[in-house]
Parts: sequence; structure tokens; C-alpha cells
Amino acid sequence: MLWVICGAGRGVGKTHMAQRLCEVLPNSVYVKCGHGQRQPGKPANFFNTEEDLAAFIEQCAGTYEHIVAESNGWARRGEGDIVIFVDGIRRQTDVRSDVEMLRSQAHLRVGASASVRDWQRVLRSELPDRGLREAVCEVLAEQKRYLGESELAARTKVWLEVDGMHAFGSGLAQLLEGVASTGTLREAARAAHISYRHAWDMIKRAEKHLGKELILPQPGGVGGGRSALAAGGRHLLEVFRRLNRDVADFAKARFAACQQEESPDE
Repeated sequence: MLWVICGAGRGVGKTHMAQRLCEVLPNSVYVKCGHGQRQPGKPANFFNTEEDLAAFIEQCAGTYEHIVAESNGWARRGEGDIVIFVDGIRRQTDVRSDVEMLRSQAHLRVGASASVRDWQRVLRSELPDRGLREAVCEVLAEQKRYLGESELAARTKVWLEVDGMHAFGSGLAQLLEGVASTGTLREAARAAHISYRHAWDMIKRAEKHLGKELILPQPGGVGGGRSALAAGGRHLLEVFRRLNRDVADFAKARFAACQQEESPDE
């Protein structure tokens, strides 16, 4: 498996995090593509060009189970099974011009808005071993603490039920958003890191509970093989988005107010 590490700029801890990943990933090797010369005491696998990096990775593919490559160039092109973006340190001014592109290409993001729940969801399909997933998430959490982005926060989770049965939640919302942006359920499933069959089952089960169509598949053939959101799917997605935002904003504000209240024991 190829892990590609990128970041918002210098000094955010990409190299340290990459090497920590190698400590928890079995049979792994670290490689870096960058400018300048390899300094004494630094990792031996250092290359100045992406061509040399690619040759090294190809050479190692049959030897190592995991290759952890630090390369903004590879991340920018979406190379790698798992791309990890490391956000900048607060008040950092040395930020790359392509930071938004790197952030958008990443499967995992380490920064203020990221959570272990987000990382676990993505890693579940790539790392079946739960213990290994947790070890990787702990490395990412360490990196987040280094960035100074770890703080006590109130989190909420919203889902919709019909007769006490789960009918719609964040997973389905992600699928519908993917269909809206890509025009195909297959691409939406790939972006969500689940199988097409699982995505289709989720859609059909939700439609049965809700009594309405969520997507409108188009049969194969010329111009076929695509999907669009049905009117009911668009409306439900928008309602769910607004509800999520409102609940999250309320919890955040209420939590802040509660923290400011004096404790009865003080």
C-alpha cells in the first residue's frame, strides 16, 4: 500500500509523522522527494526528482507491504492509495500556493476540523485490522496535537428514523453528494470508500423506508450508466444539511456557554 504525505508548508511535521507511520505499519519503508541535499542523520531514501522517487517505489513494491512517501507532487496528482494532508500551524505565514488543491486531493486531513471518526471511516476499507487502524489514528492524533489543534469540543451526530429504524444519515448524505457532483453512483461509492453493491443496497433500503426515490439511475447504452438525484433526494439532502449545521451550531454555542458558567463547587 502506498501512503503519500503532503502538507500546507514547511515545519508542519510531515517528516516526523511519516516516520511515525513507518513505526506502526508492518514491513514499511519511508521515502521523501524534496529539494536540496540529504543531510547527515536524515533518512537515506531521499530523491530530488519524482522520476527517481517513482523508480524507487517500483523497485520496492514487491519487497515492502507499506511505502510511506513524502511528496507534494504525487499528492497533487492524486497518486497513492491513501493521501494524507497535514494542515498548517496556527498563524503560519509560509503557506504553499497550491494548499487548497493538496487539501482537496487528500483522503485524510490532519487539522482543526478532522476527527478520529473521519479517519476511521476512510481507513476501514483499506486496513481491515482494527488494531492497525487504531495505531494509525493515534499517529494522526499525535500530529494534530503537535499542530495545536486539539481542544475539547462538543460533537453531534444526526440521523433520521422511520418507526424507530435508521432511514437516513451521514453515509447516505455523502453518497447523494457524490452522485450530485460526479453523476454516477459508482464514482460516489468509490469516493466514499465502499463497494458499488453496498452503496446500491444503502440507497434501495433508504428508499424503501422513506417511501420515495432518492436517485434516478439511467440505463446503460449511449449516454447511459449515469445517475442523478431525484427531487425527493435533493430535498432530503438539503434538509439534512441544514439540520446538521443547526444542531452542530447549537451544541457548539451551548457548550461554550456551559464552560463559562461557574462550577457549583467553586
